[in-house]
Amino acid sequence: MRSLLAVCLLIAAVAVAMPALFKNYMAQPRAGNAIASAEAVADEPAEGEPTGPRQVEIKAERDGHFYVDAEINMRPVRLMVDTGATVVALRMSDAQAAGLRPRQADFINPVQTANGTTMAAETMLDSVVVEDVEVHDIRALIIPDDQLSISLLGGSFLNGLERFEVADGTLIFEN
Repeated sequence: MRSLLAVCLLIAAVAVAMPALFKNYMAQPRAGNAIASAEAVADEPAEGEPTGPRQVEIKAERDGHFYVDAEINMRPVRLMVDTGATVVALRMSDAQAAGLRPRQADFINPVQTANGTTMAAETMLDSVVVEDVEVHDIRALIIPDDQLSISLLGGSFLNGLERFEVADGTLIFEN
């Protein structure tokens, strides 16, 4: 009877301890456990990679405007930051350089530009990257080149940031 009681106590102790032991065992990366190894590596920041928010500082040009060399859909485009623009506005030539090819029939959105009222084609940008800051799924308008002198980085990008601010001639993007 004592043997049976001892075996029951041993089984109960193992049953209580087993979940914690199993969890620790599965959490340890091993050569044979590629999933655990990949998860452990993915959770750790790469050497030299920033661990906090990503931030970009842009100095105002002589004319007082802020210009950025961005990547739109992984292609380079120069834009002027325009906090008053509701959306990103791309010149047709910049849109084409970014791989966007609207049809003439797509130009159905009336917009006000500095050059007057014109028609624009609406599109969605997969991504816009300014140095270390990236925003995805951004609404944009494509405007004929003769109606827009430079593409504009507007509210649809800026609203995708954690914050942006202008202070002492410097524009800060943070994501």
